[in-house]
Amino acid sequence: MKHAYYFKRKTVYKLEGEIVSIVDVKESNTLTQLDPWMARVVLFADGQHTISQLIQLMTGLYPEGAPDNLIETIESVITRLADSDVIELTIRSSLLPYYLRLPIDEQDPKKATEIMINDGFIQPAKQPTFNNYSS
Repeated sequence: MKHAYYFKRKTVYKLEGEIVSIVDVKESNTLTQLDPWMARVVLFADGQHTISQLIQLMTGLYPEGAPDNLIETIESVITRLADSDVIELTIRSSLLPYYLRLPIDEQDPKKATEIMINDGFIQPAKQPTFNNYSS
């Protein structure tokens, strides 16, 4: 895995205290809680940081020295998140759209929905149709 790659969120997320969940806005806002490793990667996946920077950050959390398998663990987490379409690896930095930049509870729902529809991230809700039946 190239550590020079940037990584960014591809899904909406929710932050409740220390608990991070991904939100499936296409399936009635279904929440999937992330384990602490995945949560950290998702929170840092702002499109402005590289895998190398994540490794430096995580290494700094171990003042007595990082575990020997830290890099392999980070790479494994990134691979699983990318394979699940939660994050995406890119060669350039990028700005996240409004609805991916902030936790869902900090967004204006109307604004977020409008931008998601305009971006093609979600489809507009279909309006019910009524047929005229004659007796």
